[in-house]
Amino acid sequence: MNHIKNYLIGIGEELGIILLYFIVYAFSLLIFQNTQNNIYYTLSSILCDLILIIVFLFIFRKTIISKWDDYKTNYKKYLKETIIFYLIGFIIMFISLNLITIFYKMPSNEAANENLISTYPIYSIFNILITAPIVEELMTRVILKKHINNKVIYILLSCLIFAFLHIIASLLDGNIYELLYLIPYGSLGCIFSYIYLKTDNIWTNITYHSLHNLISLLIIFL
Repeated sequence: MNHIKNYLIGIGEELGIILLYFIVYAFSLLIFQNTQNNIYYTLSSILCDLILIIVFLFIFRKTIISKWDDYKTNYKKYLKETIIFYLIGFIIMFISLNLITIFYKMPSNEAANENLISTYPIYSIFNILITAPIVEELMTRVILKKHINNKVIYILLSCLIFAFLHIIASLLDGNIYELLYLIPYGSLGCIFSYIYLKTDNIWTNITYHSLHNLISLLIIFL
């Protein structure tokens, strides 16, 4: 019964932090992004992201601070021990993503990113390389690990939440076929969850997430 109680508490807190994420993001958009002027849009969007980062850094400040010194000392060890797992996740995601694209279409999340990059490149780079890695990793890894001791259940829940965050907008628009992209996003999410379990340091995850987004960004530019 205690396990079930912990799971429910963890899921409840996770849903709460996801709801907070959307509230902060929507509120920021409502206040700042009311123009199509490129410079103003870029600056206001970066400000929105900074607000989001500050909120999440405050919420997870104990984890962030306590693990930073450890990461500075052991980052080479952590990256060396986990790089093979990231490469496996990247390969699975890349292959599955392209296979699905052959029969369906590019995921709406990727198409939106490409459009945003071409229109607002400075903001897109800031968002993809800084905001997304910090906020998404804090949001999808830390809380569940605190409450769920079963590694398999933790990885499955964490990766599903991570994957759904990347397709939720399309699902709300009625594009149920976007559920296919749970496979590539979920595979990467599983690897990131495993890496967090292995190193117990969220900065390792943020590093890999930022690296992954950088690779994706370079592919789009090329």
